Amino acid sequence: MKKPIYLVPVDFSPVSIEAITTAIALAKRNNGSVLAIHIVAKKSERDTARTQFKQIIQELQTEDQELIETKVLIGGIYEDIAKAAEIIGASLIVMGTHGAKGIQKLFGSHALRLVSSTGTPFVILQEGGSLTDIKTIVMPFNFERESIQIANFAGFIAKQFDATIHLVGYHDNDEWLRGKSHANQLVVRKQFEEHNVKYEIANLPKSSVYIDALLQYTDTVNADLIASSFFVDTFLPTMNSFIQALIENDRQIPLLTANAEELTISSGYSFMTI
Repeated sequence: MKKPIYLVPVDFSPVSIEAITTAIALAKRNNGSVLAIHIVAKKSERDTARTQFKQIIQELQTEDQELIETKVLIGGIYEDIAKAAEIIGASLIVMGTHGAKGIQKLFGSHALRLVSSTGTPFVILQEGGSLTDIKTIVMPFNFERESIQIANFAGFIAKQFDATIHLVGYHDNDEWLRGKSHANQLVVRKQFEEHNVKYEIANLPKSSVYIDALLQYTDTVNADLIASSFFVDTFLPTMNSFIQALIENDRQIPLLTANAEELTISSGYSFMTI
């Protein structure tokens, strides 16, 4: 099994520095490594970025410095992060977000655009958020097959941290769709049981607004991480806004997500690697 590589896009903001800390914590759990990259538009900007990286590395503990490499690339953030992830075979992209502002709230944040650009899974942190230990993961899902694609990655992380995954299904008034949701739950439960992943089934009030009840549930279990697939939902036109709400949740809980339609086994997070 290849050693996992955690890719961290860095803009030198506090939240991107926290992303480096998170990636190092993940790497320590499974003998992985971290590659932090900063993308500039012109060659003349490279030296400044390299100096900033050097300052960041110097502030890390010696054992952490040995786990991380830094690169300054010339290009565009959306194209080159996806390319870098593919070239190095990144297991996970750990990224900080400043949230969606203005027109981004209509068309999706920069973070969501990046998720759409690659099949590599993401852990997205908010400013003020952190993720150095994981005991509880909340995983929402619905009747779409793609909604459970994140289960492999969530299961891998749960195994690494001995965490429990809480499966939170979407209630639908349509009996046929409820049946599909239940079938998805059975598939995930079977996977988790076969690979000794600890899980619990959550029951939300049927009359409640799902996103509100979901976030309230994260409070009751003191969730450390939310795991949710990103995909174009043929039934729910608000899927983008749902994922955006999870990215920006006011609890500042990090989100594990991936473009379900682009997922490949090259990420190294399939159950075959557990």
